[in-house]
Amino acid sequence: MDLRHSKPFRITLLLITALIAVVGIAPWFLQADFAQNALVAQMEHDTQRTLNVQGRTRLVLLPRPSLLLDKVTLTEPHSTQVFAQAEHVRVEFSVWPLLRSRSVVVHRLDVDHPQVHIERQPDGTYNFDDLLRKRDVGSGINFDIDRVAFSDGDLAYRDNGLNENFRLTNLQWNMDKLGDPKNGELALDGELQVGPPQALQWHGKIKGTAAMRYHAQERRLLVADLRLDITQQGDSSPSLKVADSQITAIGNLVYGWQPLRLTGGDLRLSASGKRAGQSWTGELDLPEIGVVHNVISLNRLKLQVDMQSPGNRLSAQMMVPKLSGNQGGVLRADAASINVALNSPGQKLTAKFVSPLEMQGGTRFSLPAYNLTGSYSNAALPRGEIGLQLAGNSTLDLRSEFLHLASRGQLDHEPVSMSLGVNDFVSPEYQFDFNISKLDLTPYLPVVSEGAKQVDPSKDLDFTWLQHARAQGQVRIGELVVKNLHVDDIAMSFNAKDRKLTLDPLQATLYEGQLTGSMEIDTSGDQPAFHARQRLTDTNINTLLVDVLDTSRFEGRGQVDLDISGRGTSLEDLRRTTNGSAHLQLKEGAIRGIDVEALLRNTSKQLALLGGDITQPADLDARTRFTQLQASLQIKDGVARNSDLAVATGVIKLTGNGAIDLGQGYIDYQMQATANSRVPELASLAGLTLPITLSGPLASPDYHVEYGDVKEQFIKRQKAAAEKAEKARAAAAKAAVKPAKAGKSAPPTAVSPKKKP
Repeated sequence: MDLRHSKPFRITLLLITALIAVVGIAPWFLQADFAQNALVAQMEHDTQRTLNVQGRTRLVLLPRPSLLLDKVTLTEPHSTQVFAQAEHVRVEFSVWPLLRSRSVVVHRLDVDHPQVHIERQPDGTYNFDDLLRKRDVGSGINFDIDRVAFSDGDLAYRDNGLNENFRLTNLQWNMDKLGDPKNGELALDGELQVGPPQALQWHGKIKGTAAMRYHAQERRLLVADLRLDITQQGDSSPSLKVADSQITAIGNLVYGWQPLRLTGGDLRLSASGKRAGQSWTGELDLPEIGVVHNVISLNRLKLQVDMQSPGNRLSAQMMVPKLSGNQGGVLRADAASINVALNSPGQKLTAKFVSPLEMQGGTRFSLPAYNLTGSYSNAALPRGEIGLQLAGNSTLDLRSEFLHLASRGQLDHEPVSMSLGVNDFVSPEYQFDFNISKLDLTPYLPVVSEGAKQVDPSKDLDFTWLQHARAQGQVRIGELVVKNLHVDDIAMSFNAKDRKLTLDPLQATLYEGQLTGSMEIDTSGDQPAFHARQRLTDTNINTLLVDVLDTSRFEGRGQVDLDISGRGTSLEDLRRTTNGSAHLQLKEGAIRGIDVEALLRNTSKQLALLGGDITQPADLDARTRFTQLQASLQIKDGVARNSDLAVATGVIKLTGNGAIDLGQGYIDYQMQATANSRVPELASLAGLTLPITLSGPLASPDYHVEYGDVKEQFIKRQKAAAEKAEKARAAAAKAAVKPAKAGKSAPPTAVSPKKKP
């Protein structure tokens, strides 16, 4: 008999269908207070949390036993603080445990508009661990999750170990088929915020997918083929100054269940972004992550960071065979290798660090005992690289943006000690201390032919590095060698800020004397401005003038006081715009190229003969030796003028006045030489002045002696002497005649001469 045509069967089927409909649909319209009360009581008993349902609670039997709750709030254990709340919650239970042992096992969880507050403690525990704790079968509420779905969620996460805050808003989160070893999947989409709500640091979009593999017997969750893409939206906080940043994470993660903990996996992170005009890219490769008993191991870790800015490029690579330690504590590696290369226009620095490594909180790194090998090269030093071999310790704190290095070792094979501190990586402020026994730059300078110019005075000086420089520190160099120039015992305080560089005090043993003073370079205006105040005591003036004015016309030791300033972008500009003053006091020296005393002696001899023209004997090694020389220079617009030259030798005296054009390198100077009349050979020159003119290039001026002038003075003196003698004779004759005239009025008594017998 065909049951489809049986009336009793059709009635029975209709009744069953109606019963199923009633059982499945009626609860949507009926309040299930008994289930709500049982759930609240059970939650209180199992977790010591308070579950509060302000809306309706409904029990649904089909297709699976479920509870539907509205306006749900769950507190922290033993607290009134809210852990999670939601507008609507659907809790679906597993059928078989419920029928077999009346165990309540949560199988699926769907939440609308949830707000969840998750905290991670420094020891690695979470504030939801108690919810996932495994309980005895038949007692309490257990979780065997197959699906979790959040719709329009708001998840706040606080890591108390790292002291960081994260928040996911507008979150769509779906974990489905977790119990299926082949088809489980994860999909999430939302917005990510970094930083506390009152001081938000960063905001962006987050999207992710993964294959989910949950093994109930092993209590293990595998997040396979994970891909997270995070893209910045809008501007970051002014302190962070990050723009256009993107982060991508790819890998496989394994989690233990009850409690939920990472137990292993692999992960690769890549990131890019811009910060204060700098373009950054980075990649972190963690091919082997292991966590056992709260001890984490990161094996074969690799990190690559590159930074590009208009003036610099930084590249750094770090390789660590094994980094391990307690979660939330200090991670250590016995050996780490870090390579750093810094390139900027005209210069390059490379360094390789080999050291133990310590990392704390993911933001603080220490190299407690590093060995560093590296080199420095500069376009101004084209003939090689200066080698570095150092040992020391270093600390890098990414949170506070601080770097410190303290080193001892060798720089170019000479003993050196140095320390460097950097604050604020966007606008770096440097503190340093540099001390080296000797620095010889000669082997690295350009090769030049003998007598060729080593410095192009028209070439622009590069001060672009001073535009954003903020640095202060101490520099000490025992001996600085630059070809034939030796400067000893250099000590200076260095301060660069607001586009100004100040060296004050600046001290050194220079030109065999002591230099004290200060120097300032100010690039805040249209053109760089220079100002130097210096005093050189017991200085070898010949070496000084060779280096400063490219002339070797003077010898002697003494004191030089300088207060000069200038503007321009080249040495040529500075010479042309120099203003200020200088004062020289020399003792026991000589004026090279001319022997004024010999000139005067020769002049005296030839004047005595009064025959022909006076001639000067050639003597390229001639020197006018003096016991004391004093001169003051007033400098304006690159021209130095002097009017108070005073040179004393004991035999002669020199005075003079004139000008030196520093910009053109030209001298026009007049000296007047007078002889000491007490010297017998020069007695004939008493009262005469020998004019001497210096003119031409400053390095090799021509001496011109005005012999005609001194001859005219001599002739004029002779003529004046003759006239004076004639006047004296005339006066004597006149005096002899005067008594005779007086006898006419009173004639004298005539006395007859006695005749001789």
